[in-house]
Amino acid sequence: MNSGKLNRPITVKESVNVKNTGGGMKTEFRPVLSTFANINTLSGREFWQAQQMEASVSHKVTIRYREGLKRSQFVFYNKRKFEIQYIFNRDEGNKFLELYCLESV
Repeated sequence: MNSGKLNRPITVKESVNVKNTGGGMKTEFRPVLSTFANINTLSGREFWQAQQMEASVSHKVTIRYREGLKRSQFVFYNKRKFEIQYIFNRDEGNKFLELYCLESV
């Protein structure tokens, strides 16, 4: 990977449940990491679920190697949100991480 292709500013966030003023719980996204990435579209699909059209687009987000990323976290780019499906450290080289994600539409 040419590091010059890491030209998209992203933020990795994790969801946490916090109490709101009414005593209930609400989900917030807290930042874990801000960095630059390369985002590639791999595929897209649409399907019917619960009588509604659902769409998902699969992407590969490549970043420089970082420890501590988890599949339960999300990638945010502009106003788009990507759910991390799995994390791939090619050849265990600890140079780049490939985050395979589904875009939330």
